[in-house]
Amino acid sequence: MQPFFSIVMATHHRPATLARALASLRAQSCADFEILLVADALDAETAAVVARDLGPADSFVKRTGPSGPAASRNQGLALARGEWVVFLDDDDSFEPHHLATLKPHCERPGAQVLFTDVTVVTEDRAQPGIPELGRQAGSFAAADVSTLWVKNFIPLHCLAYRRSLLQGLSFDAHLASQEDWDWLLGVCSRAMPVHVAGGGAVMHKDYINAGARRGQQEASNNTTVVLDFLHVYRRWPAPTGALKDARAGLLKGVGLALPVEWF
Repeated sequence: MQPFFSIVMATHHRPATLARALASLRAQSCADFEILLVADALDAETAAVVARDLGPADSFVKRTGPSGPAASRNQGLALARGEWVVFLDDDDSFEPHHLATLKPHCERPGAQVLFTDVTVVTEDRAQPGIPELGRQAGSFAAADVSTLWVKNFIPLHCLAYRRSLLQGLSFDAHLASQEDWDWLLGVCSRAMPVHVAGGGAVMHKDYINAGARRGQQEASNNTTVVLDFLHVYRRWPAPTGALKDARAGLLKGVGLALPVEWF
């Protein structure tokens, strides 16, 4: 039987947070989903989590090739059977009502791309049990989705996509950063995201221990980020003059002056 949701997960040597992410899926009040978990590396602890927490309807792949979430997400997406696709990284989670909140909006005629609000949790992953240090709820209700053409503000796991919309799209494994945003602009070129109030997407951040999140690693330094912005801008031209101006202004603010026509 076809599931309603396909939850695509990428993991890399983070068994403790992976176990938390999977537990958050098992706690969902809407159970009409499959999990597609792809690892670019496998250790004994992660293997134990996979054996314990994946069910018979789920899939696990240990892929080959360079590490990184983009290729893992692409492989998981290729296996997806659900009508709707949701991505969840191995260090984030969902509150139990998340999928149940999304589903009636997904079932509306014409729904293509949805996004929920997010709660940001700060934590210390070096401590047993990963203690929570703080929590802040954020709402995107007043956000202007057109500004996605300038920079991203929607965490990947806040989004849900009708799978038929995604044909031919993939995450760019060559980008050192911004691959989530590059992917989202590919989606936006087909359908703009629509906000769903509430939801239960939780973003976990560790600002204490260096490298605990990919965005804090050396590959995501300021120069690399600017280069990746340029790459994304060239791949996905801004649809209006005002957005071209906003792009030019953003890069001018980091010392890179380019003519508006470039964007």
